[in-house]
Amino acid sequence: MGTAEARCLLGLVLLGAPGLAAGALAEPEICYVLDAVLFLYSLILTGLYIRLRFVTQRLRRADEQKEEEAVYAGLSSGHQETYETLQMKSS
Repeated sequence: MGTAEARCLLGLVLLGAPGLAAGALAEPEICYVLDAVLFLYSLILTGLYIRLRFVTQRLRRADEQKEEEAVYAGLSSGHQETYETLQMKSS
């Protein structure tokens, strides 16, 4: 059975041709193709799940670190003077 015939049978099975569905499912090539598709699908979903999990953990750690820095930063005013003089506008 060629690849074109296998694709045709797979298309008919997916479209729901009732007469060919029973005969097409008996073909081992179709099972191998479906196994490969499911395997790739599971790898992609697992990779996306792991990526999402690590990204959210990294963001959570960054937020916690910012909060800790804000707690220990104190009330330093930097280079500003404690009291600034107000400039009066003449009208």
